[in-house]
Amino acid sequence: MTPAEAIEAAELVGAEIRYRNQLARETAQAAYQRGHADGYLRAIADVKAAQHGMVLDAQLETLRYGAAGREHFADARPGDFRGRAAREPEPELEAG
Repeated sequence: MTPAEAIEAAELVGAEIRYRNQLARETAQAAYQRGHADGYLRAIADVKAAQHGMVLDAQLETLRYGAAGREHFADARPGDFRGRAAREPEPELEAG
């Protein structure tokens, strides 16, 4: 091998090393960006799942306790029986 051939071979090796290093940098950057995007999408999905769970909990709470909520569950409702004393007195029957 002549000195010129050795220099040319060394330059080719150097070019190959630079190419592989650049390829590794680009691959790592693409993998980082893909991982960042995947993580972001998973975080959004987790938030949406939590929001969906809160909506279901709120609907269940409304079904259980009514629109006024838990604090007013035992309050009187329209049409509730208010007891005998609260009703109008019945007319007296005439004895005769």
